[in-house]
Amino acid sequence: GLDLFCGPGGLALGFTQACNELGFDFVSEAAIDDDAGAVDVYATNHGTKRRISASVRSLLDFQVRGVGKKAKFLYEPEIVDDAAAELVGNVDVVLAGPPCQGHSNLNNHSRRSDRRNELYLTVPAFAIATGASMVVIENVPAVIHDRQQVVAATKALLEQAGYHVTLGRAFADRLGWPQTRQRFFLLARKDSMPAEIEQLGQALASDKRDLWWGIKDLEDEPVNDRLVFDSAYSDENRRRINWLFDNDEHNLPLSERPECHQDGTTYNSVYGRMFKHKPAPTITTGFMTPGRGRYIHPTRRRTLTPGEAARLQGFPDVYDFHPYPEKPSSKAQLSKWIGDAVPMPLGYVAGLA
Repeated sequence: GLDLFCGPGGLALGFTQACNELGFDFVSEAAIDDDAGAVDVYATNHGTKRRISASVRSLLDFQVRGVGKKAKFLYEPEIVDDAAAELVGNVDVVLAGPPCQGHSNLNNHSRRSDRRNELYLTVPAFAIATGASMVVIENVPAVIHDRQQVVAATKALLEQAGYHVTLGRAFADRLGWPQTRQRFFLLARKDSMPAEIEQLGQALASDKRDLWWGIKDLEDEPVNDRLVFDSAYSDENRRRINWLFDNDEHNLPLSERPECHQDGTTYNSVYGRMFKHKPAPTITTGFMTPGRGRYIHPTRRRTLTPGEAARLQGFPDVYDFHPYPEKPSSKAQLSKWIGDAVPMPLGYVAGLA
């Protein structure tokens, strides 16, 4: 397997689980990301043979003409990096999570027209250049509305190269996972049509599990330098957290919010306290910041710890986020790696499909 824009390895974790259950071994040939720390976390946990810290686009020579269904490669994509070139003929599956900020509904200014969206097209280029027989691409659901029509273009480029392609969404909470995150998948394989991921998700549907099922035992985990921090809050945010507990509320009233939020148009969940008996909201890179979403712990006057967020993303407790033992990963690194990851159950259902 080859993982592009690999992050810390959440997608690979779920895909590996599916492989194991189907009787296959997942051998990690290479992990590629411009975040060297993320590559090292990935490789530490997946036994990866090649670590490549670089822009995925810089490793390839390709050009696309046309938009959406009319897209065509002007010539056969070619890998121009020596380390990556070793992958040609040695890869069965390309996994990829191209940067999705430009598609997110939370990012109103650049939504659906972000130049980063074109990175999506590096995935079919890599698959064709390596000769991979399977492709799994995950992204936020809004990617389907991208102005450059990267999903339709990728489907067309892969179909022209002999792949069969399916598209669909997967929902973590419908699979019995305690988080409401959903992702959009493009699945392709050469010899046959992949299963429809939405139909498979319905077949695997399970009773919803709540937040407390996922993190109850971490409620009073002692502070350490690994995945549990004493978070530093501003006086204002400390006051807001205390208000929620002192008044036994889960939503902060407008009067307690910053002035810029008091026009009533802000998201209700911001500065919110989590509900024990509902699935967690989508975990993002802001899970340690009260003003970035509903991330205040239901029973303790603090936000989620990295350990709790990692659990909600489906990482096993033994997953090592500290690839350099002499230098623990920073709070900023952990929030980015864990918040941007794909919940394991979603990679799992994609792998089965």
